[in-house]
Amino acid sequence: MPVLYVVATPIGNLHDLSERAREILTNADLICAEDTRVTMKLTNSLGIKKPMISCHRHNEDVRVEPVIERMIAEDLTVALVSDAGTPAISDPGQILVDAAWKAGIQVIPVSGPCAAVTAISATGFDAREFAFVGFLPRERKPLREKLTALRKTGIPVIAAYESPHRVRDLIAEFGALYPECQVMASCDLTKKFELLLRGTPAEIVAKLDANPNSEKGEYTVVFDFSSLPKEEEVVQKKSAEEWILSALLEGLSFEDGVKRAHENCARNEVYKAKLAMLELFEAEDEDEE
Repeated sequence: MPVLYVVATPIGNLHDLSERAREILTNADLICAEDTRVTMKLTNSLGIKKPMISCHRHNEDVRVEPVIERMIAEDLTVALVSDAGTPAISDPGQILVDAAWKAGIQVIPVSGPCAAVTAISATGFDAREFAFVGFLPRERKPLREKLTALRKTGIPVIAAYESPHRVRDLIAEFGALYPECQVMASCDLTKKFELLLRGTPAEIVAKLDANPNSEKGEYTVVFDFSSLPKEEEVVQKKSAEEWILSALLEGLSFEDGVKRAHENCARNEVYKAKLAMLELFEAEDEDEE
């Protein structure tokens, strides 16, 4: 009976490869790899010699059907791997896995490293509920629209991937919308020089600017929307002038408006507003004369 194993591989530290993953790679009839050159470095280090074919974004559409046909015809056990981490999670593999299900082939996941989950675990954010959104839009307008939409979902923790050359711009744009939100940016996780930065967007941008090695590895960026007040709690405070004007619009007297302003604003602010509005009314009376 053919089987497709979806095998997670290390995101940096080779010691993170599980014994089960090693066993499956050793016993597989065929390895489907995102990049055979990358996977061959892993298998060579393990002393594993297996037939290997590439299966990536640019050839999945034409490669998957022949693989499925071979699996059925030859009763093959196939191991699917990406360059690093878990296949089909913002990596190639989804099309092959979907095709295997549709062909009645058994699909077995082999758990292991995933950059998004690894990063979230180190944030200290309350991630009982979170979402992973892959790569965010590059252009400024769609990026801001996407970030705003993510806030409105109510999901407290959002994780995304970003290239090392764009991560600063992403966090800066996020900071323009949510300057007080807590964020963690990480790259090269599990490697010798792994980098984890946590703070406000401005703090992280400053740390990235100060780090000459900050543009070397792909980033996982985690946003903690729960560190912001809930949208319904963000109430725009009325100025003293607005309290007075709202009273007048309701047909109340100027003094009633001043009284309302005193109930909601500082005394000094109300005093200045009262004088400014009285001067305005006097000027209007003079114009009418």
